[in-house]
Amino acid sequence: MDKNVKLRLATLEDAEELLKIYTPFVESEDRNISDVSFEYVAPSVEEFRDRIRNISSGYPYLIIEKDGRALGYAYAHPYILREAYQWCAEATIYLAPEGQGKGYGRILYETLEKLLILQGVTNTYACITKSNTHSVMMHGALGYKINGEFSNCGYKHGHWLDMVWMEKIIQEHKEKPALLKAFKELEASVVAEVLNSVNSN
Repeated sequence: MDKNVKLRLATLEDAEELLKIYTPFVESEDRNISDVSFEYVAPSVEEFRDRIRNISSGYPYLIIEKDGRALGYAYAHPYILREAYQWCAEATIYLAPEGQGKGYGRILYETLEKLLILQGVTNTYACITKSNTHSVMMHGALGYKINGEFSNCGYKHGHWLDMVWMEKIIQEHKEKPALLKAFKELEASVVAEVLNSVNSN
């Protein structure tokens, strides 16, 4: 990886910068961009900060940056809030235009998976607008497979949107799995080792 590119955990102080990456995916006049998110209005900085806080307590929230400027981020969150689903997680990624097409999505997702495996996650899912073919192809290249499609399940910009679910099995399913560990329960040194291994390549 480029020595000027760094992967790290998000902090609350990153909210404003990450929100700038996310907002076009909500509010751009270009439907190819804003159909990506099913939100109508981008959250405030305060709300986005709360999202980082809430997600980071349970799951990894990663940023990739170059020369100190964020180029994208990825995080995981619960697939469904029922105990029996605890070994499943939904992955989400957003890349700034200048961060696309450079392999940063792969770096973010592969690192995210390593950390999720340490927590005990076995299945990861991605919920993607069907018309977002770039994201569908990227996830496919990373080992995700489409296993569900929902027709006209979102309405935005005066038209209906289809959505696909993609799945990846990231580790074996044990007969008696241990309970899922919250991300904050992982040893800091272990998390640092994963991040350092990426940043040193």
